[in-house]
Amino acid sequence: MDRRQFLAGSAALMTTAVWASSVDKLLALDNAQAVAREPWAIGFNGAEGDYQPLTMQVSGEWPAQLSGNLYRNGPAKMSRAGKAYQHWFDGDGMVQQFSVANGQIQHQAKFIQTKKFKVEEAAGAFKYTTAGTVIPNALPIRNNDDLNVANTSLLPRHGELLALWEAGSPYRLDARTLTTLGVKSFGDKFKGLPFSAHPLDDGQGGLWNFGVWYVGGEKQLLVYQVAADDSIARMEVIELPQASYLHAFAQSENKLVFYISSCVYEEGETYIDAFKWRPELPSQLLVIDKADFKARQLHQLPAGFVFHFGQAIEKNDELSVQLCLYPNSAILTQGMKGLLTGARKTKTPHAELVTITVPLTAPLTAASKTQLAETLPSSARINRSGVMMEFPQFAQHTMSNKESAQQTSNAEKLAEKTGGASEFVPLFGVGARSDSAASSGSNFNYEAESESGLSNTLYCIHNAKDSSQHGTDALGDASYSAFYLGKGKIAEEPLYIPATEQHEAYLLMTWLDYHNAQSGLSLFRASDISAGPIASAHMNRVLPLGFHGCFINA
Repeated sequence: MDRRQFLAGSAALMTTAVWASSVDKLLALDNAQAVAREPWAIGFNGAEGDYQPLTMQVSGEWPAQLSGNLYRNGPAKMSRAGKAYQHWFDGDGMVQQFSVANGQIQHQAKFIQTKKFKVEEAAGAFKYTTAGTVIPNALPIRNNDDLNVANTSLLPRHGELLALWEAGSPYRLDARTLTTLGVKSFGDKFKGLPFSAHPLDDGQGGLWNFGVWYVGGEKQLLVYQVAADDSIARMEVIELPQASYLHAFAQSENKLVFYISSCVYEEGETYIDAFKWRPELPSQLLVIDKADFKARQLHQLPAGFVFHFGQAIEKNDELSVQLCLYPNSAILTQGMKGLLTGARKTKTPHAELVTITVPLTAPLTAASKTQLAETLPSSARINRSGVMMEFPQFAQHTMSNKESAQQTSNAEKLAEKTGGASEFVPLFGVGARSDSAASSGSNFNYEAESESGLSNTLYCIHNAKDSSQHGTDALGDASYSAFYLGKGKIAEEPLYIPATEQHEAYLLMTWLDYHNAQSGLSLFRASDISAGPIASAHMNRVLPLGFHGCFINA
């Protein structure tokens, strides 16, 4: 299978029988359903239009030295003409901008003007079938960018913002005005290249990234390196043991790390419906050498499911990787559908932060371009933290506007981001903690979860060197500190802002207060999140809950 066939197949995947029309798969909104919706469901109503600039109400002490822009991306157009999407992944992307300057915060937001969005905006109705919802009488899909919603993450690149999706081209945005500038090109021969939403910095001004192709029973992973000038420097098509759902990956100093889960692509009425949970199939850790994509290992693991990774390090001839591990894939196939019904959330298992360690024995070299090395005997160790959390973040280099334009390749600045560290640094994330347990000061109770069942607590997982320096608790194998936001609040992904000569390191996190119909953000000292936010800002806007973002220093 060559590159041209892979790219052609990516488009074919969107037009296969799994996308067959089915009117009853489209959820119609009516007054009866609206009455039954839970209070937290306002976070999934979406937005009708762009948000004009608004100065937020601030409290606490926003550091005068902290200046820049927080950007976030997520699904926002969730309904048209009385019809609503069935899966959270389906909504058209909207980029949120929180401008931080002189102790003041200003918010604005705009829909990303994808081809799909513009066609449907003109029609006043949904016209394309999406990942989780079949649209009756839908327009034909000619390629993957016809249904690109650009709703997952944001990447600063060459002075612009790139809005990313799971399987299509990045969309270029003006970082100041949020205006959509067009589709990002990696050259004519790579048009429509599947570009995952979580590329990794290669330390040389370029990126590591991947795409998948599961057409006609194929099980192929495309791994590639983007050069500093945005040309494709290297590419490899790898045959996987199973057609697993892949969202992200991790990197250590010399390796790229993928979790091949037991959630596999088979058949279904939509792309999401085609993924089935197969616990009889073991999950596997795929380790690929950065210097030679053909040098790779597979390590067998118990059945599991993963969206996001933390850090990966190499030490004493072993590779250790942090990830948020689910016991099954119900969050993808059931939970994210339940969020949009407005009824009480379908209860699905939480993700637990775990560390998987495998030996870095001599890599097995594939005999051909597509053949995968034979799975190694199971020698993996899984250390469970006991902390249920998602959206992991850790100390990484955050680019200034000048750096994002020039893409400097200072090896020391980028060492942590490119996997050069040999020890774990503190890891931050969010999770759902029982409201009653949090208010009483007792420990975790994940059976009696929060009112919404969604994240309401910020966590910091300390490494061994740091744990004695904080007022921490211990659960499982982890030493952690935490801050509970309060009843009626939903926490989004925290973003780590590294220390500079002007200020210390911070955590910046957006949230929704669904009882008071307000959205806001809070600033924490990274050194002590349990002390609570040192500053906050809020506004009487209910922003759609989203996925990922970035912070660019002014």
